[in-house]
Amino acid sequence: MNDFSSDEIRRNLRDSAQDQAAALPLFASAVDQLLDPATGASSDDKATFLGVPTRRSFILGGSVVAASAIIAACSKKKPGQIPVTAPIPDPSAVSPTTVPGSVANDLALLRTAQSIEALAVFTYQKALDSGLLTTPAIIDAVKLFQSQHQQHAESLNGPITGAGGKIVTEPNQYLLDAAITKELADLTDEKSVLALARDLENIAAQTYTGASGVLTLPALRVAAMTIGNVEARHITVLNGALGFAPVPLPIMSTAKAIDPKGYVK
Repeated sequence: MNDFSSDEIRRNLRDSAQDQAAALPLFASAVDQLLDPATGASSDDKATFLGVPTRRSFILGGSVVAASAIIAACSKKKPGQIPVTAPIPDPSAVSPTTVPGSVANDLALLRTAQSIEALAVFTYQKALDSGLLTTPAIIDAVKLFQSQHQQHAESLNGPITGAGGKIVTEPNQYLLDAAITKELADLTDEKSVLALARDLENIAAQTYTGASGVLTLPALRVAAMTIGNVEARHITVLNGALGFAPVPLPIMSTAKAIDPKGYVK
C-alpha cells in the first residue's frame, strides 16, 4: 500500500470533517422548522408530517405538500437555513402518483439509512480489530469514517422519533447477510479492508442518492444529499488509496443502493 499519498488522504480527511459539520444539523432543522410555532404550520400540516391521517392529507393523496410549502417558506424567511431543492407541487394537481413518496416511505428510508450507518460502524470496528491496517493515514481515515457514520446515525434519531418511528441501532441484517459477513471473512490484508470499505461506502452513498429523489420533504432531501456527499468523500479517499480514479463518474450512480428487500419498515 505505497502507491498513494498520505498527505492527500489527510487533506481529504480535513475536507470530510468540514462536510460533516455542514451535514449534521439538517435533519434536526427539517423537523424544527416544521414544528416551530413561528412558521404558522397548522395542526393538519404537522399531523401530515408526523404520519397522522387528516381530511386534507386524504384529499391530497396522503402527500406532505403543505409541509413542504412551509419548509420552503421558512427557507425564504430565514436565509442560510434549509434550501428547497425541488419545485413545490401545485396542490390541485397532486395525486398519489405525482408526489415524491409518502410519509410511511420516508420513515422506512430513514430507518434503513440508520441501519446502514450502524452497519458501517460495526464493519469499521471489525476492520480496526483485524490488525490488518498498518498505514497510519489509513487507520486515521477508518477511525474518522467510523465516527462520522456514528454521528450520521445519531442525527437520524430526531426525524425518526418525530415521525413516530423506532430508532434502529442494529446493523442492516439484509446487507450483513448478503455481502458484509462474507467480505469480512475474506479479509487478508490492508488492501482487502479498503476494498470492503469502498463497497460499503458505495452502498451508503448511493442509498442516500436514491432516497433524495423520493423523500417528501425538501428539507429531508437536502439532508440526504448532504450526508450522501460526506460518504461520497469517503469513497474518494478509498479510491485514491486503492489506485483508482478518485471520482470515476461525473454523477453518483444508484445501482448499488440497497434493494428495497432490505428496507427497515
